[in-house]
Amino acid sequence: MSTLQYIHFSIEIWGALFCLISVFSVFITRHFDLKGARKLIVLLLCAMLLMVSDSLAWIFRGNISEAGYYIVRISNFCAFFFGFLTMPLVAEYISHLISKRSGIPGLYWKYIEWILFAVGTALLVANLFNKFIYSFDARNTYYRLGYGILPGCIAFTGIIITLGVVLQYIGYMNKFEKAAMIMFLVLPNVAVIIQTMHYGVSFTNISLVLSTFLLFVSYEFDYMEFNTEKERKLAEERIRLINQQVQPHFIFNTLSLIRHLCKNAPDEAADAVNEFSGYLRGCTDFLNETDCIPAERELDLVKHYIYLEQKRFGKSITVDYDIDDTGFSVPPFAVQTIVENAIKHGLRSQNITNGLISLRTRAEGGYHIIEIEDNGAGFDTDKLKDSTQTAHVGIRNTAERLRLMCGGTIDVHSEPGNGTKVTIKIPKD
Repeated sequence: MSTLQYIHFSIEIWGALFCLISVFSVFITRHFDLKGARKLIVLLLCAMLLMVSDSLAWIFRGNISEAGYYIVRISNFCAFFFGFLTMPLVAEYISHLISKRSGIPGLYWKYIEWILFAVGTALLVANLFNKFIYSFDARNTYYRLGYGILPGCIAFTGIIITLGVVLQYIGYMNKFEKAAMIMFLVLPNVAVIIQTMHYGVSFTNISLVLSTFLLFVSYEFDYMEFNTEKERKLAEERIRLINQQVQPHFIFNTLSLIRHLCKNAPDEAADAVNEFSGYLRGCTDFLNETDCIPAERELDLVKHYIYLEQKRFGKSITVDYDIDDTGFSVPPFAVQTIVENAIKHGLRSQNITNGLISLRTRAEGGYHIIEIEDNGAGFDTDKLKDSTQTAHVGIRNTAERLRLMCGGTIDVHSEPGNGTKVTIKIPKD
């Protein structure tokens, strides 16, 4: 084999290895942008297959064995195929980034890229039956025919279209992403020009994979910024939780309750002291947590809180527990905040005398489900979208912490006068 073959083979095998490593890295961090991660993983896998195909085409070039005969033909076809496929996959990923940042629902230029991919694939299939793009000589060596420039023209067209879209929406990208996008779109075009001017020197596929790797680096940079913002938001939320959970009026009301019980029901007073102590201990421990906690600990805190509220308001609050699943973790105070809202805004806001709270947990499909339902006042859920509404800020903040800390979601069903049902879904992975 020639030195050029060894150079191409070595570079492309390393490129395939880097793509594979990148796939694992994106898969691990996929929770912060699941849709974008999926698109990038598919793109990286395509780039890896492109590298493997092209490396095999180079290493077996000139091999006249029967195996070499088939490997060279299959690998060359695959190299062209995955090269064409890279264009719409890049368009899908960039379209997702732009839509995510700008709020534009859809960018239809990606369908043009899919059309170009279909045209390129059709030409490759046609070339199998009537050689007009490329062929192989008696030494099993690839050579370009009269229409051999067509694949380069298709790739050049696709990249130019994508470049135009990126330049139109580049304001929605950060500095590193701008550099990565421009490099992605410039390097392949330079490689196409070099290959056109110097036949036999092909760095087009290498440039595509290098540019794809730059998109991966851009993704990791975006993930780093996400983590920074996440830590900032969680730090702010911890300060808010300190103020919320250790509320002077709750402490005063509970102490008043215990004083009353000491005079009239000493045994119940002792139980109330134990429950109040457990609640304060749980709050103190949770405020030192920076990660999710076992569901059992969260539910213990909720039970302490409900016991004290039931002692305060008597039979006007009834609780129904149906705990079937505790083998998961939740952000601290996630369930407690929702239960507190149910009592404070659902049952006590209108002095409901037959208040009922149902607390259920179960495993269903790929999720751990927590349901908190009350028969209280209910409310218009459109108010949750209004950040100026402070009555339900606890639900909004809990939803954000669930998203940041464990990829969880909150679904709220409520109608004025018909109670509220809050469903928390936490992915099992």
